Amino acid sequence: MKQLSKPTYEKAAAALQASARPLDRARYARHFSGGSTADVVAALQAFQNPDGGFGHGLEPDIRLPDSSVIATSIAFQHFRELRLPADHPLVASACRYLVQTYNAAQINWPIIPANIDDAPHAPWWVLTGDLFASRSNPRAEIAGYLNDYPEHFPAEMQQTVTASVIDHLLQQPDTLEMHDLLCYIRLWETESLPPDTRATLFAKLKRIVDGTVERDPNGWRAYGLPPLSIIHRPDSPFAENFRAEIEHNLDFIIDMQGDDGLWSPNWSWGEQWPDAWAQARRDWSGHLTVDNLKLLAAFGRIAG
Repeated sequence: MKQLSKPTYEKAAAALQASARPLDRARYARHFSGGSTADVVAALQAFQNPDGGFGHGLEPDIRLPDSSVIATSIAFQHFRELRLPADHPLVASACRYLVQTYNAAQINWPIIPANIDDAPHAPWWVLTGDLFASRSNPRAEIAGYLNDYPEHFPAEMQQTVTASVIDHLLQQPDTLEMHDLLCYIRLWETESLPPDTRATLFAKLKRIVDGTVERDPNGWRAYGLPPLSIIHRPDSPFAENFRAEIEHNLDFIIDMQGDDGLWSPNWSWGEQWPDAWAQARRDWSGHLTVDNLKLLAAFGRIAG
């Protein structure tokens, strides 16, 4: 069983200070060196627009300053981690943005705005692509946020979206596209859902996890879904059937730390917008490094 040594941990911490976004430096400090929630909130606020939505590269593969639903859903991931209350200004204005961009006829949101091409972005973020018409990403996790902050959403909207998302999931086979699965996991993690609803979701998701997660370490270098993408702590109920794979996955994460101390994305934009991709890659590296350090710490894999 490998451990991230003290020197390699310190190398990662120094690299974050040197090259990560203020948001990820604040996240690291909050988890590892006594930093405050207020510092994370202040860094997150820099990505919010007057309309309440988030942009400015919060989703690093979308460099558009304008708000997008996908970037705003990522902001809600931070709200949940920080346990921000419903009356927090960032939360209230982000909820207002989701209400204003909701398409009631489709029971969905436009994942990216029509002017996506006004700024560099990854080649999969296009208006004609499958992602734009997705019924799961990020709609499923947004259903969770409607339940996290019900005071900011019309009751009919909350109930209709939640029921539609769950019905859609139950009609799916026991394998899913990886990002769709992650969105449904975030829905299931919504503590305010009724217990029977969470139980129904878990029964379906457990089968999907078993059929979707990549168990073979040889496949983890590719753009797939290793166990620790959905299992973030030892007591996760999804960990039961992945005990051996989790240990190998932790070893793999330690092995994949770069010579610069960071963990880097295993995808790229290709040859388009090389300068923008270089910045996006740096942003992703900071984000992924904090996430991996949190995982290693949760499983006791950081020495000392």
